[in-house]
Amino acid sequence: MVLKVFWKVLSRIAEVIQRLWEKRAALNKKMRQRYSPSLLALIGTGVCLALSVIILFLPAYIGMANDSIGNQKMQEFGLSYRQSDTEGQFNSNEYFIKSYEMTEKRREFLSSQNVFVELAKAVDSLFTADNIFDVRFLALIYLVLYLPAVFLVLHSALERVSFFTEGVVLCVLGVLIFSDISYFAYFNSLYEDALVFICLLYFAGAALSLHKERRWNILSILVIAATGVVLCLVEKRFFLAGMICALFLFLQIRIFSRVDEKVVTVLLACVLLGSSVFSIVRCGEEFDDVSKVHSMTRGVLLQAQRPDDVLEKMGIDVSYSVLADSSLYDYYPASEISNELLQNGFLDKYSAQDVLLSYIRNPGSLLSMWDIGIKAAFNLRRDYCGNYEKSTGMPAMGKSIFWSMWSIFKERSAPKTIGYLLILVIAFAAMSGRKVFNRHAVKRWMYVYFWMMMSMVLIGIADLTYVICKSGDAQLIQFNITMGVVMDILFYYVMAEVLHKLNILEETNE
Repeated sequence: MVLKVFWKVLSRIAEVIQRLWEKRAALNKKMRQRYSPSLLALIGTGVCLALSVIILFLPAYIGMANDSIGNQKMQEFGLSYRQSDTEGQFNSNEYFIKSYEMTEKRREFLSSQNVFVELAKAVDSLFTADNIFDVRFLALIYLVLYLPAVFLVLHSALERVSFFTEGVVLCVLGVLIFSDISYFAYFNSLYEDALVFICLLYFAGAALSLHKERRWNILSILVIAATGVVLCLVEKRFFLAGMICALFLFLQIRIFSRVDEKVVTVLLACVLLGSSVFSIVRCGEEFDDVSKVHSMTRGVLLQAQRPDDVLEKMGIDVSYSVLADSSLYDYYPASEISNELLQNGFLDKYSAQDVLLSYIRNPGSLLSMWDIGIKAAFNLRRDYCGNYEKSTGMPAMGKSIFWSMWSIFKERSAPKTIGYLLILVIAFAAMSGRKVFNRHAVKRWMYVYFWMMMSMVLIGIADLTYVICKSGDAQLIQFNITMGVVMDILFYYVMAEVLHKLNILEETNE
């Protein structure tokens, strides 16, 4: 009796699936001549625009409250809390603050982000002339930059599938991922995260647009180069991103047939390399002596099986092994940064390069730190930073759940380990790598796809490694945007390629 009921239920499910499949096939047949990746990408971009307006520019305004990095950014941009907002100076992480007083810069920091903030301040002054900076003007500039970037990403994925229904699935998935509130909240903030997010979208979308021989390929190359320059000049920790973008351009020379494309590619790759060197020499970074302490106590010593041996190899007294697993951010810290014993005998004995060499000698420790960093990258919404203004009456550090399906899924259901990244790498390498390394024939899509995806992985790993070498795991939650965006882009394009493979199977069966 039970088997009969079970079989009946299975039969009903099979019938429903069959009907849905038939309706899908009929819809695809009807839309075969009308399917337009450009139009669908434009619709998706329009939805992203509508969501951004709701989140950023309509009450209750959503943004990201300031933590210690946000407060440093204020000084770099010549901003300060308003006199009427004295509580913000002490509890800045609890509520989003959208208005600041314009003052003299109290901290010099060379960054490409300064250009966009100064532009936002100029536009604000043009409309208000009240010496008050509203961060929503910065969000507006970011939004203008974001819309073409998300269009490029959606369009390059939609070009990969042939059927209307798969295109709709990819479009909806792209909107869910790249317009999630975990990204948009940074638009209304002083953090560099929004700019990093936009740059990575431009790189991915413009890079994949090279998969066909088109008149505007040079424009795509220019976009890649401009994106790489802006990204590597955001902060010193992104200098390797410029080099990786340059490497990507050099690798694309093989697929170009026109001389002008090759010449422009080489010249712009050299510009990227020069920008990366400039970033190393002149750009600032947000790491200090506290971060340097954590690079050992919350990094090298945290993962070392024998901390004494590690310290001895670095010429540091083994008595400092008691600091392993400790943090200066603890409620009762083991020491203060001003402690003479920390300054002389510990901090003066090593540099970030020494920390990196220690990880190279102990790759297992580095893998463990990468695993911690990737886990942190699944939660781009800082737990200790609120999204609402205090005037809304929401609790301190309250988070908006509007349009947060993707971030909630990642936080609660996605496998938060380095294995997830490894699966994505194996997936795109298996689907494209074999044809990329064929010396006699180049399948253009596979070649561009593989090297774009590999470049994204390298950018994410390079940034993650830099943060680990500078601060251990203590600031991974503050500097996790790069790896978070990289994994989202990898997932999106892996799904696009999977749907493309299924399209081929279906067309073959037909």
